[in-house]
Amino acid sequence: MSITLNINTDVLESPKTSSVHSMPFYIDHDGPANVSKYFSSYLKPSSSDNALDASFRGLPLKGTSISVPDGFKGLIFTETNQHQAEDDERNFFLKDNFNKITYWNYDKLPSKNDAIVSALDWIHISQAVSILVLNQQW
Repeated sequence: MSITLNINTDVLESPKTSSVHSMPFYIDHDGPANVSKYFSSYLKPSSSDNALDASFRGLPLKGTSISVPDGFKGLIFTETNQHQAEDDERNFFLKDNFNKITYWNYDKLPSKNDAIVSALDWIHISQAVSILVLNQQW
């Protein structure tokens, strides 16, 4: 299987307009959703610093906004044709970009122990290790 990422530079350089939310559950829908009307407008600041409270289908959620690290961009790709077989060629097209993501947990505040937060920390760690390795005199 091959994967092709089609990147339109106009979309890459356009102002960041997408509001990205990482939910702690699977939503069986791939496509647009009116998040600003039916979800974002109901967000409430939590009593904790930089935290948000919300609910989705009656389930309580705790969230926080996480910025994409400096020097990076968050990218949103869409696949126009669903692949049928494992060895099919897949084409993804850049749809939008973002500079922050709102990360949600059930009933507990997001922390450094959560996978998405740890993954963003690894960006900084890998950069530091790369600099050390590149500066190493062999």
